[in-house]
Amino acid sequence: MDYNELAQTFIHSVKKPGKMRALSRFNTYSHGEHQVIYFLFKNSGKAIMPSDIAKFTNTSTARIATILNSLEDKGMIIREISREDRRKILVSITDKGRKTAEKAYDQTISDIASVFQTMGEKRAMGFVDDFKLFLDLSSALHKENDEK
Repeated sequence: MDYNELAQTFIHSVKKPGKMRALSRFNTYSHGEHQVIYFLFKNSGKAIMPSDIAKFTNTSTARIATILNSLEDKGMIIREISREDRRKILVSITDKGRKTAEKAYDQTISDIASVFQTMGEKRAMGFVDDFKLFLDLSSALHKENDEK
């Protein structure tokens, strides 16, 4: 088997007009404000610092500050000074932010579930297993390359 040819076929399938649009809809929820608000939603009630968010999102603290400013302006988060250590800023999600995150999450789950239902149980389960493997192997390869 020619794996380079298979990789090219894969890339061309993903890059086709219309296909990129479908992927970017799902990808939207894993970047920027959506990713930050989702992280805060999943960690409600915990003391979250901007550096924790930066680590989770693999984003610079400067970019996180910009995102937090925007989310704060929209009323989705609040920032306050830590009572234990006044040098630290803690971020928490508001009710508006929680509702926004929940709605976006539910819509994403619904969209993906619809695609899986159309695929059928066997193909959908196989796809999820194969995709998890692809991501794990890809992540390991990138980590290995980064260490060189």
